[in-house]
Amino acid sequence: MLTVIENKDQDQLLRSAGHYLIATIRDLFTKREQINLAVPGGRSVAKIFQNMQTEHLDWQRVHFFIIDERLVSIEHPDSNYRLLQEHFIAPLVRAKRIDPDNVHPFIFEPALADRGTRNYERVLATHGFRYDIILLSAGEDGHVGALYPNHHSLASQHHGFIVMDDSPKPPRERMTSSRSLMQTADCALLLFVGEAKQGAYEQFMDAACPVNDCPAKLVLTLPEIAVFTDLSPTGS
Repeated sequence: MLTVIENKDQDQLLRSAGHYLIATIRDLFTKREQINLAVPGGRSVAKIFQNMQTEHLDWQRVHFFIIDERLVSIEHPDSNYRLLQEHFIAPLVRAKRIDPDNVHPFIFEPALADRGTRNYERVLATHGFRYDIILLSAGEDGHVGALYPNHHSLASQHHGFIVMDDSPKPPRERMTSSRSLMQTADCALLLFVGEAKQGAYEQFMDAACPVNDCPAKLVLTLPEIAVFTDLSPTGS
């Protein structure tokens, strides 16, 4: 089921996304003891994290994974994990509302051929090797995570995490959840925020546009999809 929430006010939109995410977690708590939530980076995502800090939820039952990551240390300013840690996890840990072990960073290991992705798969395997909820922010070209249009990242048949040194978007060295891993989720929250995303949003809403041209459309195979955007389709 696809739900589209439009609001020109970005702050209100991202608050709504946070509320939706919390409600989805609560609903899944009735079915599962533990929830695996996979998240990306980005300014919009950081605002969602900040809005969720005050929500009353049993965060001890939520495990966090990183959808995609630049091949940098977890302390690096460009690390998606660092954004999650600073804007969400650290305050919860200080308040003793979540165990730090519930948060699973991707550890970049440059000496390994796989850069650490197999080790990250082993961590995910201890938690069912699947996601329950994925939070995604679409790029200007419709990419999600580090799955790019008409790129081998999207076509990879590997089920797990993949690395690349030819990302179309700098930096070129990245790791990402594979297409099939993202599609293990029950629910996806997908953001199209900012005028630069208008073309990607148009492609997403165009039934004739293939997923190879707009990787964000991979979520359409999931049981529940919620799109949050401050845009409107052309002509509306």
